[in-house]
Amino acid sequence: MKTILSGCIATLVLSFASTSLAGPPCAGSYPSWGRACYGSVEITARSIAWRAQFSNCKASPYEVIASDLQGEKPFVAYRFKKRSKACLYEVMEIAKQGGDHWAAIGYRSVEDYNQRHDDPGSSDYCPLGPMPSQSCNL
Repeated sequence: MKTILSGCIATLVLSFASTSLAGPPCAGSYPSWGRACYGSVEITARSIAWRAQFSNCKASPYEVIASDLQGEKPFVAYRFKKRSKACLYEVMEIAKQGGDHWAAIGYRSVEDYNQRHDDPGSSDYCPLGPMPSQSCNL
């Protein structure tokens, strides 16, 4: 009985540890380029930031409002909980564009994201450097 109880406790501890070590979706620092997009996207366990020529979204706590990393066009949508004054967006989506290339896509509000998520011409878009798919985990 003592062995079974010890095994159950060990399993519980390992499952909680692996969950907490998983990290945020698409964690990392990714350069963006282009005339208006030169800058970077940074995602950590506690904050997101998006710096570009036209918008400066300083590090902010976030919540994941939508994600599908298993579909044909994987993506994760983050909502900035505290936007800096120079940040034009409430929502930043990281979406796969093909190969190992992804893009940061900005939406001015959650409502805008919900209504126009599938319309590529309705948002501001910046290509990101290569992002291996294994860095995106939910």
